[in-house]
Amino acid sequence: MVNAESKQEFAEDESCEGLRNRGNQAFKAGDASEAENLYTEAIDHGNKTLSDCFSKRATVRESLGRKRDAINDLKCSIALDLSLISEKYRVAECYLLLGEVETAMQYYQRCIKSGEGVCLDRGIVIKASNGLQKAEKVAESSHRSAELLKQQTCDAARSALEIIDDALSISRYSEKLLEMKGECLCKLQKYDEAIKLCEQTLDFAEKNFANDSVRLWRCHIMSKSYYHLGKLEEALDLIEKQKQVISVNDGSGSKSQESLIPLETTIRELLAHRQAGNKAFQSGKFAEGLDHYNAAISKSVESQPFAAICFCNRAAAHQGLGQIIDAIADCNVSMALDENYAKATSRRATLYEMIRDYVDAATDLQRLISLLENEAQGSSSKELRKARERLSSVEEKAKSEIPLDLYLILGTKSSDDGSVIKKAYKKAALINHSDKVAQLLKRSVRLNDRQLWKDICEKVKKDADNLFKMIGKAYDVLSDTAKRKEYNLEEETRGE
Repeated sequence: MVNAESKQEFAEDESCEGLRNRGNQAFKAGDASEAENLYTEAIDHGNKTLSDCFSKRATVRESLGRKRDAINDLKCSIALDLSLISEKYRVAECYLLLGEVETAMQYYQRCIKSGEGVCLDRGIVIKASNGLQKAEKVAESSHRSAELLKQQTCDAARSALEIIDDALSISRYSEKLLEMKGECLCKLQKYDEAIKLCEQTLDFAEKNFANDSVRLWRCHIMSKSYYHLGKLEEALDLIEKQKQVISVNDGSGSKSQESLIPLETTIRELLAHRQAGNKAFQSGKFAEGLDHYNAAISKSVESQPFAAICFCNRAAAHQGLGQIIDAIADCNVSMALDENYAKATSRRATLYEMIRDYVDAATDLQRLISLLENEAQGSSSKELRKARERLSSVEEKAKSEIPLDLYLILGTKSSDDGSVIKKAYKKAALINHSDKVAQLLKRSVRLNDRQLWKDICEKVKKDADNLFKMIGKAYDVLSDTAKRKEYNLEEETRGE
């Protein structure tokens, strides 16, 4: 006779076995979520096959990217049957993928110890030995990369990135390695890649690392990248969202967000100066706008595109004040910082037209047309048509070989006497000397890449030399009584 207790145990085993089999079928069919639910139900009803159900559910959870949950299930399976060497190996592999190499090493060593003298487990022992070597390699790579990053140089970051990528081929989900990779990419000014790295790895990290740090370091990397790309509003929005998450999760959140404060403060100050400058400019208060743009530029901007915008906006304020050469000089810097900045190119073309330098104006308009043609947005078609019309007009004017507007170049009038002309020349020559312009640029913008700095400075110096020659030519004519008289007569004749 079978007693009631035995019958109940048999029914439970049958229920567990049936649920497990259905879970197997669901997983084979590609329905991981349903398989997980069935294995969970089997575990709740299970008895003799409980260890296998935990192991099967771990497989499902691994396929769903939940390595941490898989580890917990495998540990439960091992606790029920200590002889399961394959499950110990799987735990080690999961820890290695997560970058927790010390724990991975412990489990690899357990596999090796458990398999000693057991011929059937020889294959797993060999794999565990290989895994142990991989874990040791990742640990060493992590240490070497951290030491290289302390040097704070592009060469060191480049070397570290190579080591990190090799280690990530083993521990692909290691938060430490991914964070260091993000730092390397930022150091090498590969900001778009850094943002992409953070975005693509966040979902997995949130499934497997239950703390705010996974979002915090990504917020640092992404906000810094957005800042350097000139997308200050996006950077600030990201910081604000991160602050809200931290405050909700740990109450005060003060310590967690301390490192975000300097960047947030800088961004807010820069945006405030730009907004105030734009508002003043739109109201016709050009001197006030100039002050605000000067303040933004004096903050030693690390964001190259944002600095280009500030110099271009300051050029507009100079133009409003009739300081055309100063406006051209600012456009020169803006275009050197961002060679694809269409607005600065268009503005400089306009300024060249104003002083009747139609040859250079035509060159800039050709460049503008090329930039607009390369833009993917169809909304630029109207601008493109206007640019082509402007180019046609300027090229016609260039054929007439009209002399430059020398008075406008020096910012003087035909009625000004020699002393005013001389004073204006000295001021313009001093400001637009190539060395002076390069020094201003170095004070205003901070860049880590020395070669990039060298290239930008060379462009700025070349443009400054052209302006300096133009200023010298204007003074040569206007400071000489006979030449000035002849020039004035030509101007009057042209104006009739």
